Amino acid sequence: MVKEFGGQSKTTRNGITSKNNGTVSNNKTKTHYLNFGEEDQMEISGYTSNHLKKCITWTVYVLTFGILRLIFHWYPQWQLYASHSKCPLGRAEKVLITDKYKNKFKTYFVKDVEILTSSNELRKTESIISINGLIFKNETEGHLLDVYLDDGTRKRLTQVRIVRCKKLTYIWDEEKYKFIKLSGLDKGIACREFHEQKGYKKEEQNRRRITYGTNEINVPVQSIVTLLVLEALTPFYIFQLFSLIVWFAEAYYYYTIAIVIMSVFGISTSIIQTRKSQENLKGTVHTADKIMVSRSDGTFDEIPTTELVPGDVIVIPSHGCDMQCDAVLLNGNCIVNESMLTGESVPVTKTALPNNDKLYNVKEHGNHTLFCGTKIIQTRYYGTEPVLAVVIRTGYLTTKGQLVRSIIYPPPADFKFDQDSYKFIMILSVIALLGFFYTIFSKYSRDIAPLDILIKALDLVTIAIPPALPAAMTVGKLYALNRLKKKHIYCINSRVINVSGSVDCVCFDKTGTLTEDGLDMWGVVPVEDSRIEKPVKEIKTMSKNSLLFRGMLTCHSLTLIDGELCGDPLDIKMFESTGWTLEEPTISDTSKYDLLVPTILKDPSPDTPHHEIGLIHQFQFSSTLQRMSVICRTLGSDHFESFTKGSPEMVISLSRPETVPEGILNRLKTYTEQGYRVIGMATKKLTNIPFHKIPKLQREEIECDLQFVGLIVLENRLKPQTGSVIQKLRNAGMKIVMVTGDNIQTAVSVARDCGIIQSGYSVIDVITTKPTKTDMATVKYQETDATPSGDKMSDIEKMAERRYHFVVTGNTWTDLNRYFPELIPKIVTKGVVFARMSGLQKQQLVEELQNLGYYVAMCGDGANDCGALKAANVGISLSEAESSVASPFTSQEPNISCTVEVIKEGRAALVTSFGVFKLMLCYSLTEFASVIILYAIDTNLTSLQFLFIDICLILNFASFFGKTRAYDELHRGPPMTSLLSFVPLASIILFMLVTVAVQIFAYYYIQTYDWFVPFVFDPNDTTMYRCYENYAVYCVSMFQYIIMAVVFSKGKPYRKAIYTNFIFLFAIFLMIGVCSYITLDPVAWVIEALELQMPPFYDGRVAILVMALVNFLICVVIEDVFVDVLLFRFVRPKFRILEKSRQIYLKIEKELREDPTWPTKCHSVSYGEIKEGGIVNNGFCNHTETTKC
Repeated sequence: MVKEFGGQSKTTRNGITSKNNGTVSNNKTKTHYLNFGEEDQMEISGYTSNHLKKCITWTVYVLTFGILRLIFHWYPQWQLYASHSKCPLGRAEKVLITDKYKNKFKTYFVKDVEILTSSNELRKTESIISINGLIFKNETEGHLLDVYLDDGTRKRLTQVRIVRCKKLTYIWDEEKYKFIKLSGLDKGIACREFHEQKGYKKEEQNRRRITYGTNEINVPVQSIVTLLVLEALTPFYIFQLFSLIVWFAEAYYYYTIAIVIMSVFGISTSIIQTRKSQENLKGTVHTADKIMVSRSDGTFDEIPTTELVPGDVIVIPSHGCDMQCDAVLLNGNCIVNESMLTGESVPVTKTALPNNDKLYNVKEHGNHTLFCGTKIIQTRYYGTEPVLAVVIRTGYLTTKGQLVRSIIYPPPADFKFDQDSYKFIMILSVIALLGFFYTIFSKYSRDIAPLDILIKALDLVTIAIPPALPAAMTVGKLYALNRLKKKHIYCINSRVINVSGSVDCVCFDKTGTLTEDGLDMWGVVPVEDSRIEKPVKEIKTMSKNSLLFRGMLTCHSLTLIDGELCGDPLDIKMFESTGWTLEEPTISDTSKYDLLVPTILKDPSPDTPHHEIGLIHQFQFSSTLQRMSVICRTLGSDHFESFTKGSPEMVISLSRPETVPEGILNRLKTYTEQGYRVIGMATKKLTNIPFHKIPKLQREEIECDLQFVGLIVLENRLKPQTGSVIQKLRNAGMKIVMVTGDNIQTAVSVARDCGIIQSGYSVIDVITTKPTKTDMATVKYQETDATPSGDKMSDIEKMAERRYHFVVTGNTWTDLNRYFPELIPKIVTKGVVFARMSGLQKQQLVEELQNLGYYVAMCGDGANDCGALKAANVGISLSEAESSVASPFTSQEPNISCTVEVIKEGRAALVTSFGVFKLMLCYSLTEFASVIILYAIDTNLTSLQFLFIDICLILNFASFFGKTRAYDELHRGPPMTSLLSFVPLASIILFMLVTVAVQIFAYYYIQTYDWFVPFVFDPNDTTMYRCYENYAVYCVSMFQYIIMAVVFSKGKPYRKAIYTNFIFLFAIFLMIGVCSYITLDPVAWVIEALELQMPPFYDGRVAILVMALVNFLICVVIEDVFVDVLLFRFVRPKFRILEKSRQIYLKIEKELREDPTWPTKCHSVSYGEIKEGGIVNNGFCNHTETTKC
C-alpha cells in the first residue's frame, strides 16, 4: 500500500479566508489573482473563443496584408481581445495573466488552459514509456491524479485544469474558484509522514509525472531560424525594412546596401549572443544522472533522475552525487558542498529529519534537506545500509529551479534614460508625420505626380527617424564592456552598463567582500574560577587540562575526507592552533555513522603519548540557536563532558551565573568594537550516564547549567583595497552601506576602520521592543560608545550639526517593517550599517533604498547575497558560484575595487549614450531640415550626398565616439539620466535653432550673388537636383555634422578629453579636410558624383567655410558655457523641486536637517493598540507618544 501525504485540507492562509484568497471584488468587477498577497502576485482573467470576432480579425489580417497580425505579434493581449470574449475563469479556454512589477511595469502572458486526465496522458506517452519497459494495463485508466497545492491542501481529481506560466503550473480549484500554484511536498506535511513513505509503483510514479512533469530544469534554447524570425520581426527591423523599400523606390542603392550589411551584421551578432547565452545557461544548470529508487514492495530500481516525482524514495550514493531534486533525508548523514547555491565552499553535514508530528518547513528543517544543485561529497550510515531520502520538489519547483527562473524572467528595466529614449522616438515620429503631410500638401499644390509625392513624403519619414540609431547606441556600451573585460570584470547584460553610471548608493557585504575570507587566530581569554585571565596568544602553550583548550580541541564539526581536514574555516583555524591531530577509525568513510568513538584527538607531543580525547556525539550548529555542542571523553576519565560553542551572548545566557565573571561583557564589547570575531565557550560535566544513552540525549539536556570557560578571539582583516575604495566612493558623494550577517559591534568596528562610518559622526543604534499584553511596541535611538579616540567633537556639537549614522540589526529591521513602517524611510536614509541581516532582509533593504530614489549597486561574494544582487540596479558578484549567474557583473579579482571600475565605465558609457543619442537626433533633424528647405523649390539632396553624410560622417563618428576612455577619478555625483529634463532639452533645441538658422541663412545668402541662377523644377526629370541652393545647404550641413560630433563629445569629469581618443580625433580632422576640399575646389569626378553646382568664384565657396566656422563657435559657446555652466550649475539647482524629484531621500534629508527634535538622543516612540499579527486599522497607529528615556 502506498502511503499518501497531506490528508488535511487548509481553508485559511495568512489570516485571509479561502473565499477571498486570490479574489478582490466590488459591486461591479471581480479581479482574480495568482499568488495573492505574495511578491509574485499576478492578475488573471478568463477568455473563451468568439467565432464572430475571429472571422472579423482574419478578414482584417487579409485587408492589411498581415500588418495587423504583425502588431498582434508585438502585443499578444490585443490578439486575445480581438478573437476572444471575457468569461468566468471556470470556463475559460485561454487566460490573460498580467504581471505588474512594483505597479510600474506590466508584462502580459496569454496562456492556454490545459485539461489533464490520467488515462489520456498515459495513452499519449504509452509508446515512450514502453521503450523504458514500463507497461500499462487497463486498470491504470480512471485513476485519480494527486496534486499538492501551495496553500497546503491536497486534491485527488479525475481531471485537472492547469495553466502554465513562467515555468510554474497552476491548478484550478473549483471549490475556491481560483488557480492555485502546484506545490511539492514542502507544504502541510508532517515530518512523521516522510518516514512512513515506502516509495511508489511504476504506475503511480507515471501518474504523478502527468501533473509534475519531468524532473529537469529545461532552459529553452531556441533554434537559429526561430531567433532569426523573432529578431527580424522586432519593430526596429520592420521599420528598417520599410526604409529600405522607400530607398529602393528612390534609387538610393548605396546607403541601402550599407544598411542591409549593417542589419545582417546586427541580426547575426544578436542571434549569436542570444544563442550563446541560452546555451551557456543551459550548460550550467541542466544536468541528468541515474539514481536508485525504492518501490513500495521493498525492491529498488535504477531510473533516470528526469523521471523522479515528489514522494519518490531515493538512495543517496555512498560516495556522493550531484543532487537533481530537493529531498528530505530519512536516515544517516550526508556531507554536502552547497557552494553552487550559497557561494560558501565549506562542507556542511545534513542529518536525518526528526520523526515527529511537527509540520515540515524548508527553512526550519534546512539541516535535514538536500537541495538541488548541491554536491553530496559523502554519506555515512551503518555498514552497507542505504541512506534514503524522500523527494519533495522537482524541476522548477526546486531551490535551484527558483534561481534559474529569476534569471530567465528578470525584473523589467527601470532606467530613466531608456524611457526617455523611447519618448524621443515618439517625438521624432510626430515630427516625421508633420513633415509627411507638409510634403504631400506642398507638392500636390505644385502638380507633382502622386507616386513621386508619396515616395518623397515617405523618404522624409525615414530621415526623421534614423534606422541606425539602435546600432549607434550600442557602440558606447560595447567599448565599456571591453575595457571592463580587460580588468577581469565580466558582464552578462550589456543594458546594465548604462544603469551603473547612475549609481549613487553602494551596498557591501562584509565577510569575503570588505574583509578577507579566512579568519586568523588572535588569541583566547580563559576564565578560571570565575576570573578573567590574561589573553593567551600562543594556544599551544596552554595547559592540556585547561577546559577552554579542551573545548577548542573538541567543539567543532571537522571530519576527514580522503585524509584532508574539512569543515568550517573557523573550526579549522581554531583546531589547528592547538597543534593536535584528528584521527578517525580505520574503516570506510561511509561507515563512520553513530559510532561511540568515531573520532580521536591526539597530542602529537612525545611527552604525552597517551593524551587522547574521543568525540562521542555531536549537535550540529544551528543559526537559530546560535550554537553547537559536542559530548566527549578524555582517555582514562570516568565521566563524559560536553562543550558548547557559539555567540558569546547565547553561551553566557546558558551558563550558571556564578561561573560568569564580572566584566566579561565589557571585555566582549571591547573586542567586538575593534572588529574581532568572538566565540564563547562553556562546558558541562556529565556523570552517571552510561555509554549507550549518550546518543539518545537531547541537546536541551546538554545545553543548560553550563560552566563558562572563556572567549576565543579571531580577527577578520580588511582587504588591502577596501579603505581606498571606500574613500573614492565617499569622495564621489556615494551613500555607502554595509549589510552583513555578522554581529553589530563587529560590523560597526569594521565600518569605522574602512571609512563607511566617518570620523566626527555619532553612531545611533536603533532598538525596538515587541508588544506584549501590557506594553506597546517601542523604538528607541541609543547612541553607541564606538567613537574613535581621536574624535574630539562633542556629541552635542555633532547632533546640532545633524551628523549621525543609524545602525540597525535584522531583528530591529523586522520589527520596523511590522510595527513602524513609516519610520523606515528616515532610518534607511541615515542608516549605514545593517547587521545580522538574512538574505531576504538584505533584499528588502535594497528595494527600500530604490524606493527612496537611489540607484543601488550591491557588491557581495554570492553567499547570502543572491536576493540583494538580483534586486539591485547593479549587482556585482565577487564569486563565480552558480548563484552569481543572476548578477550582471562578476569580478575575477576578489576585492571591491571592481565597484569603482564598473561605476567609472558606466558613467562614461552613459555620457557616451547621451552624446550619441543627441548626435543621432540632431543628425536626423539636421538632415530633415535640409530636405524640408530644398523641398520648398522641389529639389533635394542627391543619393551620394545622402551617402556621404550617412556613411562617411555619421556612421564614422558614431563608430569611434565611444572609444574615449573613462576619466581616472570618480566625480562627485553621477551624470544626468533624463533626456527629457531641462538641460538636455535646452542643449538640443538651441543647437537645432542655430543649425536651422545657418542653413536658412546659407540658402538665402547664396542667392545674393550676381552669378546666382535660381533652380527651376523639370517635371520630366524629377532626379535633377543640381543647383546653387543644393550646394549651399549641403556644404554648410556637412560641417554641422562634424560640429555636433565635437560639441556632444563630452570629456571631463566623466570621460577623458576628446584629444585622448586618437581615432575619433583623426576622423574629425580627416572629415574637416575632406569637407573643406568638397566645398572649395573638388576635382571633376567628385563634382559629378555628388552632382554639385559649384559657384563660379571662390567668394561664395569661402563664405560657406566662414558660416561653418561661425556656426562652430556659436555652438561651442552655447554648449560649454551657456548649457554646461550657466544652466546646469546655476539655473538647474535653483529650479529643482525636491517634492517632485524621484530622489525622495533628498527631501527626507532636508526634513531631518530642519527638524532639531529628531532623533532626540535616547527617546522612544510608542504605538497603541497593536495586536498579534500586525497593526490594526490597516497599519495606521491610533496615537504617537514621545518620551525621554
